[in-house]
Amino acid sequence: MLSTVNTMMWCAQDVLHKKPQVVPATLLILSSSLVLYRHMTHETYGPWGDDVLKTFLAMILLQMLPLLALEMKIMSCADPVGLFCKFASPVTLTHLIFMGMRVCLYFSQGQGQLYLLRALSGFLGALFVMHKGFQQRWSYIFQYRSVWNLVGLCLLAAFCTQYLDSFISEIELSWPELFKSTVGTAVDYIEICAFVPAVWMMYREDQCRFQVESADTKRVSTAFFLFLVGFYFLEDVVSAYHAWTFSGLASAAHIAHFVLLVDFACYVLAHIYNPEKLVGELRKWLPADFSHEV
Repeated sequence: MLSTVNTMMWCAQDVLHKKPQVVPATLLILSSSLVLYRHMTHETYGPWGDDVLKTFLAMILLQMLPLLALEMKIMSCADPVGLFCKFASPVTLTHLIFMGMRVCLYFSQGQGQLYLLRALSGFLGALFVMHKGFQQRWSYIFQYRSVWNLVGLCLLAAFCTQYLDSFISEIELSWPELFKSTVGTAVDYIEICAFVPAVWMMYREDQCRFQVESADTKRVSTAFFLFLVGFYFLEDVVSAYHAWTFSGLASAAHIAHFVLLVDFACYVLAHIYNPEKLVGELRKWLPADFSHEV
């Protein structure tokens, strides 16, 4: 049964990625079209007219851009599985941080129970993946400087955004109110940039060679993608269902983001669990005298 699933997954990826740019480019065009359609069909009033839905659609598009760059780069890499395993930990840590911030926001601002359910399940899932899936000590989370630098930049950008917004709108905020709004905006910024550490790592690495047939690689990759697909199922698919009653555009944006994530997950997992592909990749790294024995 498992071999049949692996074969079907590999065949699907072979069909979808004969031209690797087709699927990511199609989803990018779709998301951009949603923003453009909203911009062309909705009128705002006043010099500071605000369209919440258009802002939301633009944020979904921005969230897709790092993932698009990641998928395009990893498809051209000689060892996509090995490179993936290198950035799984910082990406999971990024999700752990903004999910923890969401839990704190619930207790300070009194968000809905569904908000708490998503935040708590995502936070606990990221903790479990970091500890059991990656088998890392808790002290390792402080070694990812790129992640903490990114969080710091997002907090700074969120503070500047909220301060300028209150200044322009002439609304005076107390420091506690400014702090809460800054944290809430920073959570959105960090979520948008969740895959940026992976993009940084990928474009700094010319080549990467890992043993893609190892059990550790399979464990790391499977645990990470199970977490991502499960988390974004709640974030995108469930949210798309609830958003359908008042906005089909918001539902379409959520689904487009989820499809891109699933496509990326299936691409990497197909490389991991396809034995013929693994043997072919292994031959590339062996000396010519031994490659015929594999």
